[in-house]
Amino acid sequence: MRLNEHLVTADRSVRHDLLARTAHDAEARERYVLSLKNLVRKEFEAGQKTLYEKKVEPDFRKKRGRAPASIEEMHEAMKGEGFHQMWSALTVTGQELMWDAVGDSVQGDLPRIEDLARALRKSNRKLGSLTLNPAVKMPAYIGLIDIHGQPGGYELNESEDDVLAGALYEAGGNLYARGIAIGAHDSKAGALVAYLRREFPDAAPKRILDIGCAAGTNTVPWAEAFPEAEVHGIDVGAGLLRYAQARAEALGHAVHFAQQNGEKTTYPNGFFDLIVSHNLFHESPLAASRAILREAKRLLAPGGVLLNLDVPAQNADRDLFQQYLGDWQTLYNAEPCWRAYAGMDLKAELTTAGFAGNLSFVSKEKKLDGPGHWMVFGAQKP
Repeated sequence: MRLNEHLVTADRSVRHDLLARTAHDAEARERYVLSLKNLVRKEFEAGQKTLYEKKVEPDFRKKRGRAPASIEEMHEAMKGEGFHQMWSALTVTGQELMWDAVGDSVQGDLPRIEDLARALRKSNRKLGSLTLNPAVKMPAYIGLIDIHGQPGGYELNESEDDVLAGALYEAGGNLYARGIAIGAHDSKAGALVAYLRREFPDAAPKRILDIGCAAGTNTVPWAEAFPEAEVHGIDVGAGLLRYAQARAEALGHAVHFAQQNGEKTTYPNGFFDLIVSHNLFHESPLAASRAILREAKRLLAPGGVLLNLDVPAQNADRDLFQQYLGDWQTLYNAEPCWRAYAGMDLKAELTTAGFAGNLSFVSKEKKLDGPGHWMVFGAQKP
């Protein structure tokens, strides 16, 4: 079975009425940005290893009598190299151009998107629900920096009808997916559903929770995969959630979205049979990650499963140069929590959160349909 054969909504090419309508010139601009990002990734980023092996490491060894022994020494050795500076500048510029390109399309179509989202939200025929709570405190790490460089960040919420954060999130994610491989499925939810069905073939969850659901792009596929289940998605951003709820309605799926912090929710003990997240932990500081794991254990029913899909960036599985490239994201590319995530011992953190060691797991790295990679860590509650 192909990864997305059973999941229509997990495919990044899925269309719905809330997506910004892209004019010819805007589409051409987006394709230019894709070409630039592909060139930088395939040629300039790949050349960094050659630069290190052929020049930086020998020069460092000549001066110090040894190779760099830490990420900090790698940064110091690489930062003065012109080719490295060019790659760094082009990588950051490509990310900024991506948001500029999709932002123009979204902003130009925003009145229509807001009107449609409002109508879907207020319809008496809606399938799911939306519960916003202004009392939910925005975590400091969400507002300190615009993660991924998304303008306004995840906390953007300028009116009672604001859906801009969600619209930007999906548009940027779609363009990024096209950037890593034109036509490929960057389906995190599809990969995680397939993992659950392979590793837990008897799983038939009655209630599912997606923590850090953002615009709901990875939440709706769970409602499609398990139509008998009650599916919930939580996030701290009201603008994200308004869009997520309207998006789910536009796609014809019932999802219950709520403004809650995954570190401490209002759901009762043992309320969910399945708890999932998609790229949540590399965007969370260590203290928050630990709190989320503890809360997930509280929320799981006996026999319930926790599945977290994320990028395979653990330092224990990477050589020093790979660790350095990942750490570069923290310093220069709006990924403030990458360093903390890469340093985690995921199996140990699950155990510390209260999960049994023999029921905790960390998968090996796997591929998506395209060149993207993922890993899964989680546990089953006895």
